[in-house]
Amino acid sequence: MVRSVSTTTILNIFKVFVYVQVALFITLIRGYVISTSSFRLTLFVTVLVLTFLSPAHAEKDLSLFEFFLTILTSTSSFVISESPVIVILILTDSSLISNIKPWLERFLVNPSSLGTFNNIGLESNGSQALILPEIPTDMIGEIGNRIRIKDIKAILTFCNPCSSACFETTSWSLFPWLMLSNKLDSDLQRFFNLCNNRYLWLELPTSDQKRCWGSPHGLVVTLGPDYQAYLVHVRKEDQIALPPLNPIRALAQLEEWFCLVHKFIILKDPSHELLFLVFAIFGPVNRLAFARVTFNGGGDGAALNRSGQGQWAIVTNPDNLKFNDVACFNDKIYALCDNGKLVCLELDALPEAKVQVIAPQPSEEEIGTPQKLYLMKSQQNLIAVFRYRVHNPKKMRQETKKFLVYNFNFSASNWEVTDLKDCTAFVGDGNSWCIPTSTIPSRNNCVYFTDDNWELQRYPGVAYGGRDVGVFNIARKDIQQLPFRKDNPLYYSRPNWVTPSYYEFR
Repeated sequence: MVRSVSTTTILNIFKVFVYVQVALFITLIRGYVISTSSFRLTLFVTVLVLTFLSPAHAEKDLSLFEFFLTILTSTSSFVISESPVIVILILTDSSLISNIKPWLERFLVNPSSLGTFNNIGLESNGSQALILPEIPTDMIGEIGNRIRIKDIKAILTFCNPCSSACFETTSWSLFPWLMLSNKLDSDLQRFFNLCNNRYLWLELPTSDQKRCWGSPHGLVVTLGPDYQAYLVHVRKEDQIALPPLNPIRALAQLEEWFCLVHKFIILKDPSHELLFLVFAIFGPVNRLAFARVTFNGGGDGAALNRSGQGQWAIVTNPDNLKFNDVACFNDKIYALCDNGKLVCLELDALPEAKVQVIAPQPSEEEIGTPQKLYLMKSQQNLIAVFRYRVHNPKKMRQETKKFLVYNFNFSASNWEVTDLKDCTAFVGDGNSWCIPTSTIPSRNNCVYFTDDNWELQRYPGVAYGGRDVGVFNIARKDIQQLPFRKDNPLYYSRPNWVTPSYYEFR
């Protein structure tokens, strides 16, 4: 007969075991003596042994199989097999013990209670998910900030409150991955994680031998030699075909496929929460086209224009403006043209989308001659980032020297010199965007950039440039290289930014 003990005693014994295991884990893992998988097994066995001491099981006459099955199903909900670090951080934090204690007591008294509908919620796809409302949102965020990005999946799939709180409060969720250059004849795509300076390898056959443009939505646009463009989710590999590029090819005067579109930009459509706007800046004079796209995952979606047909809508441009970038701010779509001219796009104007000039560009004496211009929204402002390069003839490439940041004053209708303060900007191929970094001072007031100068890239099979990648500190006015070691840009493929999104882990 198993001896019955009090719940308090069991809790104390359990905490002692956890503290001992944590100390052992920290000591040995730094010396690479044990692996996280063996530690998970140790923690699981610890919980298993302590469950044998539960009074609930001491008073029941269960068969060995029933007893083991009950313990296994109960502890599997408690111990996250993919990430024991989460459980450890929760149980060893004094501020959480009081919150978790009632739940743990219910588990010890009746482990099968975890399988009742009092603790189970339903995901959107009909699957069940454990709900733990006792865990504070800010504490989940703190836990998420302390663990590795590959362990985030365990938090997000643990329960609904955990997933939403982790996405909203963790700093890692804001930072893009650097999608490195494509490798020929390989389905593996290499990413560089800025949070921990580590690599991630993902199987992404949809990007093989294609040029890619990233975004902050977990989505990329791919374009191949067949001139077919797709909208692809990085982690799910879901993709839908964008409208045929025939009208763009006709206006672009038959550019090579990898130079046909200078930039694809993916924005949430302010008119409908389920729609995306995909913009294409193309051709020798940087014209602009767009398509509305529904993207629901699982390969479901459609490309729509205003009249519901799958084709690109060309933006009317009677003044021959040169489009540089597009952004959404306060539910309106703006574009940055020429050397800083700001325009508002009326996408649903009839019979064609129109351009309304909002403000002229800054004076040439003030801005000089920027090589690239980017438009994005910060927390409360619409900002423009101007990029300045010099040509290095020996290396056959452009090298970035500095950035200037301007904030648009809507009251005065002009650009004002500023900096990014407690924000960080990401620019290059694809979307340009800005994120708050007040909780990470070392990242404040910086511009992370990739090489988006394709002027020299005119011949298939011969790569030029692609290596102008780094971070510019606006306050110090210096540039540092990112530590992603060697990357070999191809004539059609260069590094660009893509942000992992909440959708990709569901």
